[in-house]
Amino acid sequence: MELSFTMQDGSRIRVKIDRTSMDIKGVIVLIHGLGEHLERYNEWAGRFVDSGFSVIRVDLPGHGRSGGKRGHIKSFGMVDEIISNLTTMADEEFPGVPVILYGHSLGGTFVLNYLLSGNGGINLAIVTSPWIKLSFEPPRGKMILASVVKNILPALVQPTGLVPEHLSHDHDVVKRYIEDPLVHYKISVALFSGVHIAARAIMERGSEIKLPLLLLHGEDDLITSPGSSSEFAMISPGATFKLWKGGYHELHNEPFRDEIFKEIVGWLNSQL
Repeated sequence: MELSFTMQDGSRIRVKIDRTSMDIKGVIVLIHGLGEHLERYNEWAGRFVDSGFSVIRVDLPGHGRSGGKRGHIKSFGMVDEIISNLTTMADEEFPGVPVILYGHSLGGTFVLNYLLSGNGGINLAIVTSPWIKLSFEPPRGKMILASVVKNILPALVQPTGLVPEHLSHDHDVVKRYIEDPLVHYKISVALFSGVHIAARAIMERGSEIKLPLLLLHGEDDLITSPGSSSEFAMISPGATFKLWKGGYHELHNEPFRDEIFKEIVGWLNSQL
């Protein structure tokens, strides 16, 4: 089922709900990463549905088929509002069912920020390859530009420089990504600056996140830093952390994704 809702600023946000036909164990609210969209999780959502979980997915502003300038999200507060709307939707569509917030990459940063903000309605969280720190140093010029113009031209977009081959060892995944018309390689100054502010808060206040949290990261991730995930896990009392040997950025799209899914569902079943 597809639907949409309108934000306070008039932005139209696309949502998709996949319902399990089994006795429902929980509802997963899935937040995608930078430059991608909800349809890249069709196979992954189907696995959860077949395992007794319903899934609510969203195209973030400036992504997929949602409104907004490509690559631009005005603020983390805007995403907090979206996640809050989705958790309310989960409660209305699946009353009395545990809500699991799941974020990948930038989506993982949004999830951690939401938990840090004290927003309720969440029973468990799953975060994969979060953008707390990049695996490389951003170009100095990009950092200077962001600091200079963030209050003047917040919607100014820059190329991300993402290398698709760094996403997964699965060549078909990379090929589909490159050919996907809904994928983009853009990030606005406001979003870039917002990530750095949120990441700093996550590392400084991670001990405040006590919710049961499964954190997974690939050891060979060339996009976001596995070391930063390890550091966060050490200060977050509810975190269960696993580093996957040989894993690139998108663990759910790696050739060994069956093992990743088994790990996630096993953890969920142990918590529910």
